[in-house]
Amino acid sequence: ETPARTGVTRESKEGKRAAARAGIGVRSVSSVGSGRGDAHIFVCIPSYRDPECQHTINDLFAQAARPGRVFVGVCWQVHAQDDAHCFAYPPSRPEQVRTITVSHKRARGPCYARALAQGLWRGEEFYLQIDSHMRFVQGWDEKLISMLEECVRICRRLPAKPIITTYPAGYSLSGKQRVPTDRRPAILCAKEFGKDGQIRLAAKTLQKAPKCPIWSRFWAAGFAFSRAEVILEVPYDPNLENIFFGEEASMAVRLWTNGWDFFCPNEAVIYHLWSRKGRPTFRELKVEHSIERRAMLRVNQVLGVSNPSNENKPPNMRRYGRGDARKLEEYEKFSGVSFRKKTITPEAKRGGAGEGCLEEDKLTGLLNVLSGLMSE
Repeated sequence: ETPARTGVTRESKEGKRAAARAGIGVRSVSSVGSGRGDAHIFVCIPSYRDPECQHTINDLFAQAARPGRVFVGVCWQVHAQDDAHCFAYPPSRPEQVRTITVSHKRARGPCYARALAQGLWRGEEFYLQIDSHMRFVQGWDEKLISMLEECVRICRRLPAKPIITTYPAGYSLSGKQRVPTDRRPAILCAKEFGKDGQIRLAAKTLQKAPKCPIWSRFWAAGFAFSRAEVILEVPYDPNLENIFFGEEASMAVRLWTNGWDFFCPNEAVIYHLWSRKGRPTFRELKVEHSIERRAMLRVNQVLGVSNPSNENKPPNMRRYGRGDARKLEEYEKFSGVSFRKKTITPEAKRGGAGEGCLEEDKLTGLLNVLSGLMSE
């Protein structure tokens, strides 16, 4: 099997080593390319045995208005023999793709993989975080940079630190229309708390595409675009091993309390393959539940759910914990979600969208009309 380029020990040592390998905190955002035309974009991708990743990378370049400014960092988690089909289509711009390869048996979930992939950043000005199964509209790079500039004008805080984020609509691997033509965006909404105590999000399509990006209450791991300073200020915690739910909530709190704001794009520019058919996940591995429990302790401390004593406090929480620009309680009030009480306001379930703004409101309105007619 492919030898891992990361040693796997245990929590604190591994976290320190992974962060050191990632180079987080020693790099800085490039001063070259301060304008839109010559600015560069670093695209961070974790890929677990995913044959779609090769197509995602090539579509990134093919659909970019300026493909020369796009640089990709991939954390491959693969079986050297069984996953050869994941590399059947080489990248069209191999000199712009940086990789770190880990045996799939040493995979530790998306958070760990994203932490390693962030270490492939080389000072590009913009940062795009995505999943390994995505498609793009023509000129996605120009569109995202333009949206971010608009967000800077909208932000009330200085310095403005906007992030464009949402759950993208899905594309298909079959049929005539594989990538949707509908460009209306979807806004992130709180859905419910799962049995594991972690929040679940959903994306709801807006009836009409707004003229500019709009405020969002939540953050999505599979699509987030911002200035690359976010890698330095809020790096991924490599100690969050073997978890899936809890990633987005803890990162949202860390980002928001460090002064970052979330925005829903005013146009769909990226699409996601939501079907998992033919695509394994790291859950196929035997997981040491003690490692997962330690990771969840870190998540819950960020969310204010647990307050362990000093001797039981997870290590490195100053680096991977909440910021001091804003308080957790302020985020809970803004988002409409209480992590400790497990409550969600009606506004949070709509992502802050007003009445009549969501596509689902059309059906609600129609049902109300029919109900009125039947009662007459």
